Amino acid sequence: MERQLYLRIAALAAIATSLALTGGAEAAPKKVTATTKSKLQRAPKPSGPLPWCAEELETLPNGLCHIDGGQKDGRRTLVVFLHGAIAKDVDWQWLQARALARQAKQSKFEAVFARAPLGPNGYVWPGTAAAQDASEQDLIDGWNEARAFLEKRNGKPYDEVFLMGFSSGAYFVSSLALRGRAKFDGYATFAGGGGGWRSPVDVAVKAPVYVGVCADDRQTASHSRAFGGTLAARGWPNRVDEQKVGHMFSDIHVSHALTYLRNARKPSRTQD
Repeated sequence: MERQLYLRIAALAAIATSLALTGGAEAAPKKVTATTKSKLQRAPKPSGPLPWCAEELETLPNGLCHIDGGQKDGRRTLVVFLHGAIAKDVDWQWLQARALARQAKQSKFEAVFARAPLGPNGYVWPGTAAAQDASEQDLIDGWNEARAFLEKRNGKPYDEVFLMGFSSGAYFVSSLALRGRAKFDGYATFAGGGGGWRSPVDVAVKAPVYVGVCADDRQTASHSRAFGGTLAARGWPNRVDEQKVGHMFSDIHVSHALTYLRNARKPSRTQD
């Protein structure tokens, strides 16, 4: 059942990333002329792994992508973002990273666009206890390494660091938060959440959690709502925000998440 869910999410991810580039707006269909068709037929097809980071983004020493939203002065926010499921040898990750780059400029934050482990079906975040045991700590260490590199280069720490995830990434973020496995100043999930393959633990410091419910996505909307119920039952500060969008991390959800988390977090920083 769990495997089928992730495969369905992987199929939806291609549609979601293209929608995310325009905040969900529908693009008018383009007329395919004979010239256009000829160019498409001649275009080279990918024959192997593509670079993880799009050419306009910075590739950090450990291979993750850095997105600079232009926050040069004042409050400095870093978002570690976990993408949705991505097939092998495609450029879906560029679409998601470019959507996040646009949102970073809108809401003035920096981001580390992370990378899930590569499995037989593509890049998917650990969705079972066994998969978490195999790769979870290495993933967390990589995010901390990227953050430390950026803070050293900037000459000062970030004022707040949030962990956000979309689709496959949302389920992983929710599991990490409920188990206290990765300490951040706040968390956000979009189009997914619950991480029910492992029981929550009694986390001493409960950082705020934003739950973005994609109400038009029948695949994940009920999961997101249930995750919000779990948070409330366990005394976590949270905001469940339903928007009439499909399987995506929409501009409005990301903007609302940043506003909520920045206002909800406590003045004293949660140290990693």
